[in-house]
Amino acid sequence: MVRVEVRGRRGDYHARTLLTWLNELREFLESELGEEVEVGFAEEDSEYPLLYVDGELAFEGLPGEEGYLIEIIRSARDARRATA
Repeated sequence: MVRVEVRGRRGDYHARTLLTWLNELREFLESELGEEVEVGFAEEDSEYPLLYVDGELAFEGLPGEEGYLIEIIRSARDARRATA
């Protein structure tokens, strides 16, 4: 399972957008990664949303588009597998 978590201020536009994208892309990501994807949110006082993949910080802010978000998650998952 790949755990993807957004940390940020509740109600923040960027954090909300990132969560929306993740929920819309979850089935696609599961197909692409060949694993179940779990999406979560944790409230944290940060200026920009933080994207964690399997507990590791993968990105800070809002990617320019959904395709970039997919690549961030894929790269973070591949890096995790390479060190496991």
